[in-house]
Amino acid sequence: MMMTGIDFGKLTKRSVADSATEPWRIFAALPARAPKYNRRWDGQTQVWESWYERRSESDLLVKMNTGGGKTVVGLMMLKSCLNEGAGPAVYITPDIYLADQVRNEAKALGIETTDDPHSGRFQSGKAILVTYIHKVINGLSVFGVVGDTRQHIEMGSVLIDDTHACLATLEDRFTLVISRGHAAYNELANLFDDALREQSPSVVRDLAEDVPGVALRIPYWAWTDRREKVLDALHPHRGSDEFKFVWPLISEVLHLCDAAISYGEIEIKPPCPPIDRIPSLTAARRRIYLTATLADDSVLVTHFDAAPATIATPITPRTADDLGDRMILTPLETHPGTTDEEVRDYLAEEAKRHNVVVIVPSRRRAAFWRGVAAAEHDSSTIHDGVSALRAGHVGLVVLINKYDGIDLPDDACRILALDGLPEAYGVLDRLEALALNESDAMITRQIQRIEQGMGRGVRSNNDHCAVLLLGSKLTQRLHRTGGVTKFSPATRAQLALSDQVADMLHGKPFSEIRSVIGKCLARDQDWIEASVDALDDVTYPATSTVSPIAVAEREAFRLAELGRYRDAHAKMREAITAAHGEQRHEGWLKQRAAGYLHLTDPAAALQLQKSAQTDNKAVLRPRDGVEYHRLSSIADQSRQAAEYLTERYRNGNDLIIGVAAMLEDLVPDPDPVRVPYFEQAMHDLGLHLGLGAQRPELDTKEGPDVLWSLGELKYLVIECKSGSTAEGIWRHDAEQLSHSMDWFDEKYDHTCTATPILIHNTHVLHKQASARPGTRVITFVKLATLREAVTKYAAALAADNTYQDADKISAQLATRGLNGKSFAQKWGVASHKP
Repeated sequence: MMMTGIDFGKLTKRSVADSATEPWRIFAALPARAPKYNRRWDGQTQVWESWYERRSESDLLVKMNTGGGKTVVGLMMLKSCLNEGAGPAVYITPDIYLADQVRNEAKALGIETTDDPHSGRFQSGKAILVTYIHKVINGLSVFGVVGDTRQHIEMGSVLIDDTHACLATLEDRFTLVISRGHAAYNELANLFDDALREQSPSVVRDLAEDVPGVALRIPYWAWTDRREKVLDALHPHRGSDEFKFVWPLISEVLHLCDAAISYGEIEIKPPCPPIDRIPSLTAARRRIYLTATLADDSVLVTHFDAAPATIATPITPRTADDLGDRMILTPLETHPGTTDEEVRDYLAEEAKRHNVVVIVPSRRRAAFWRGVAAAEHDSSTIHDGVSALRAGHVGLVVLINKYDGIDLPDDACRILALDGLPEAYGVLDRLEALALNESDAMITRQIQRIEQGMGRGVRSNNDHCAVLLLGSKLTQRLHRTGGVTKFSPATRAQLALSDQVADMLHGKPFSEIRSVIGKCLARDQDWIEASVDALDDVTYPATSTVSPIAVAEREAFRLAELGRYRDAHAKMREAITAAHGEQRHEGWLKQRAAGYLHLTDPAAALQLQKSAQTDNKAVLRPRDGVEYHRLSSIADQSRQAAEYLTERYRNGNDLIIGVAAMLEDLVPDPDPVRVPYFEQAMHDLGLHLGLGAQRPELDTKEGPDVLWSLGELKYLVIECKSGSTAEGIWRHDAEQLSHSMDWFDEKYDHTCTATPILIHNTHVLHKQASARPGTRVITFVKLATLREAVTKYAAALAADNTYQDADKISAQLATRGLNGKSFAQKWGVASHKP
């Protein structure tokens, strides 16, 4: 009797696809792959060959342009690992939707996958587990966490796809956020009340009175000295919904964590993610990081604890010319003076024919587009939005803070606009962004986010898309302090070509941009040839950028985890040296070094913190305070303005863009996140007008938001209430201005005089409020007129570079009503009772 359904002939045979270890042989031998995979691309083969030679190295970085067949490359490498006995194999994506896409592609190739970590086929090395980063890294990870009693699920070879897009989730999993309504919030707020008051009495008062937008870092010396009490406050909540996915990952390094308090939450986060809390991931014999061609890969070291030496030598195709066609234009450069409304109207018109996607950094900016947008999506609805775009014509779609992790191929997006600089959202991230503003480290991060966003609309080498970079701050970021050099080579080549297009548009009306972009979208043959030529012979860098600062920071954290605090401090000294004299960054790094040193030598740590504060006024105030240095009186406003503007700007167009970027922040906004930016803009305005300027409250944690020196020992003491929506000046606001005047009287002698200035929605006092004699209020209406005057001031000085001429500056200051001595009278109004 013959049995049917089982072919025992297969028992002695293993197909090439299941036995070969070379990825290209496996690919060629796949018996059931779909016709679209009939041939492999040269770039894929080159990557496979390079990887195969180095496959036994524990941390390997593979960089390929979007559309270069990265998913196929990754699946074949993991299949090779399985065939060689280096399983189980795990393919990790940024989210569940991309995991589904990878499984679908594997199915089309004929590669067996599963989404179940408990699958016997996965654990025995027969199938590749395709999952997403949140499933792997969390305090209840199915793969096991250090300290739990469950059996850990082994990983032999791990590939993390679109690694940079996984970072936000990774950081979330290692950040404990305690909301205002949680019992632990008040416990910690009370525990550190005295330490916070030493940092800023006014901010503590704002926190107590529920003033939104304020935030303070909890001093590391108080945090570590009271760590047992911190543990007492947090440990009882370890199983709660807010804690359970994070607590097991950070509890053992709690004393090393940064902590900050804001109106809405307390945030606690370690300096680097202790990724070794997921032992299966760190114990994997092979870890492969598959990324797009971004210019800086330091985060792989700081966040994933990847080996710097191997990450610094990436695996790439031999050429980088396989990127799709992008025409990249910056309207403020091609057509200086172009308004946001003009660009919006143009894109709304184009959206009648094409899908237009606008990426904005915040809900505040999304509001500008709502009148013309067909849809608006944030992280909760993004995948429905992407599906709709891929399915057909939608029109103009706004995406909020989504610069990575989405694919918008072909007609899903023909015009992509990035409107404004990416912004930090978490409390600690916001404080860091303010402290490192204009530093090389912060510029690098922002450029990386911009480049990630620019890549959303071109997803294959046959794809095409027009990219518009909008907003004065984004435009300024690209062209000051070498921003363009921080892009990848292929993007730099496309930017250089687009610069030639911009030169052709110079002097022509903004309406001409429609016909230029139209040529790209209509596949004009001359444009296509120019685009292809621009990428010809562009190659990937032989080495990746891995900052020595990042390497030192990661190693210092590892030493601190081991309790070797002096060694951690010494390692941070290497990071400080590597900052190459960039003071703001040096101050930030010194504070981190002092944090480690405090655990073994508090006295020495205090001296280091004083040095940090000298370098960067935005870091913590040392326990014994900060000496205030008086703001000198200016001698000649117009001459000082000429010196400042000449040093800061290369030409008149740079001046126009820079002033527009400053005034973009000098707009009242109830969003609390915007308050520090408004205060900085008010400070910077003084410098642009040739006045002396300080931010005493930021620098020394006491005094006014902004102080201006007008000359002849006259000053303006300025308090900014840019988030105010009240119809009256509350008692709290009036008292704060009065306290700042008391501070001025204490710090300056009787020869100096100051005028109290309040920037507020209204000049009408609440019935319980009393204003300091002589108070002038710059209302939001007057502020709008002031912005117009400053815009005209900049435009006039930009002509023929007259901003370098003190006499012409003097004339413009007088014409626009911007002379320091008459400023308060011109732009302020007297406060009064209703």
